[in-house]
Amino acid sequence: MTPRRLILLLSALGVFGILPNSSFPALVPDFIQAWSLTNAEAGWIAGMYYLGYMACVATAMLLTDRIDAKWVFITGCLLAGGSTVVYAMLADGFWSAMLLRGIAGIGHAAIYMPGLRALTDRLGQFPGGSGPALQSRAVTLYTASYSVSIAASFTLTGLLAEWFGWRISFGVVGALALLPGIVTWMMLSDLPPPKAEGKPRLDWRPVFRNRAALGYIVAYGAHGFELMAMRTWLTAFLVFALAREAANTPSWLPGPTLLAAFITLIGLPASLLGNEVALKVGRRRALIVIMSISALLGMVYGFMSALPILWLLLFMCVYFIFICGDSGSLTAGMMAAADPAARGATMAVHSIFGFGASVLGPLCVGLALDAVFPVFGHGVLAWGLGLAVMGFGAALGPLALWWWAREKAA
Repeated sequence: MTPRRLILLLSALGVFGILPNSSFPALVPDFIQAWSLTNAEAGWIAGMYYLGYMACVATAMLLTDRIDAKWVFITGCLLAGGSTVVYAMLADGFWSAMLLRGIAGIGHAAIYMPGLRALTDRLGQFPGGSGPALQSRAVTLYTASYSVSIAASFTLTGLLAEWFGWRISFGVVGALALLPGIVTWMMLSDLPPPKAEGKPRLDWRPVFRNRAALGYIVAYGAHGFELMAMRTWLTAFLVFALAREAANTPSWLPGPTLLAAFITLIGLPASLLGNEVALKVGRRRALIVIMSISALLGMVYGFMSALPILWLLLFMCVYFIFICGDSGSLTAGMMAAADPAARGATMAVHSIFGFGASVLGPLCVGLALDAVFPVFGHGVLAWGLGLAVMGFGAALGPLALWWWAREKAA
């Protein structure tokens, strides 16, 4: 297998492995109605996925220092795909859904970054395969596949649920997530275990002493809070907006899940573009501007449902460009600011903090919606107030960059 084919294979397997990611957000309105969930309960179910990720990502990465990352990846596919299949068969309310989504999040933790480790370790086996140019392209393509997977998750889950019901939809998505584990087992040869001595551990202390890196880490948490809240409530908000403008909605416009898929797919070029801008004008300065604009747009996001539907969709696309415009640069900034001797620990804290905040985003919006709906009804004002929580959470990002990353402009 050539390096190029290996990169394409692992990137494709990563797309399929994390397909369950947005299955619940794609059908939030359906589950709220079918199980009589509160918005806060829906937020808990959505957030539990990221809590599972946060709880296990450091352990998963430590394991890749002890065993071939291929086996961690395969285990992740079994957990993510298997729990989604079980969800299709047995989920019947808040508690069962939350438990199974948490297990799927644990699977995600064993798929995404360990898959990248499996890729880069194998590239190093080729003559010249560990060169910086090839490694950089491999990392870029692999990480870019994340946005493809999110969009595919919205699309596939929504279409299958519309045609066959949500249980068939989750069953198919879960089966597809199992497939990469089988392909990996069959097609990737084993590598010798990494050479490591002593008990694997992470020393967190140098990370929290590094103010420059800490600024990027906290800002990444604010980014995760806003991004996951937006993704979780995207379909529900579109259902409201399309119903409100039903008389003026063009017949050619697709349904809410396909619209959500299109909007989330914008994240791929937005992240690449944001990184290029950061390289031109300076990373910290560009991030402060991008994240500040994103926060302001988030504060008025829900109120924009008063606009005609096409103008609202345009606003949502612009808003999502700014949400995703900082993601690649935040991670690159963290890597640049990290102490080389503590880079693994810094990456772990970065991921844990980002996905920990991702748990809170969907939940906080759900709590806000539960608070405003009884007072203001289910109209524009209520959605505007509830979704504004995303913008206020995102505003912590530029503040963190200004305060903690002052000592080392990247």
